[in-house]
Amino acid sequence: MKALNKMDNVDKGRLLADLFPLELANITQYIQREAEQIRKQEQFIRTHWASTLFNVNFWFSLLENVDKKIKKNGTQLHKKHRWFADQLFDGYDALFTLYCLQELAIKKDCNRELAQAIHLFFGEARLILTNPNKPDIG
Repeated sequence: MKALNKMDNVDKGRLLADLFPLELANITQYIQREAEQIRKQEQFIRTHWASTLFNVNFWFSLLENVDKKIKKNGTQLHKKHRWFADQLFDGYDALFTLYCLQELAIKKDCNRELAQAIHLFFGEARLILTNPNKPDIG
């Protein structure tokens, strides 16, 4: 196994899947719920998008890409850890997956060990804040 600091997002996604196979369905369902919530707030988000490394259109394209991959692959993502990692943690689409994981990790009902692993593998700093109920949308 590679050292954690030598792993890319796909490696970390696969390790997460290997360590928490029973959580994969919950993770993919959470990503889909988060995508739906963001879609419901799209106009607000577009209006209040702050300058970041990428624009709001790019953000919504990542959301759509990840959501399509989950819908296309369905439960295969829960069974095939390599697919889970390859589909959700590769390329720029990983930005949306990482955003969702970081949001999941701060939820009270998130498995404590899963939250710790998310923070260890991907950090605690949130990538984008999109919830209008949060004061620091960025």
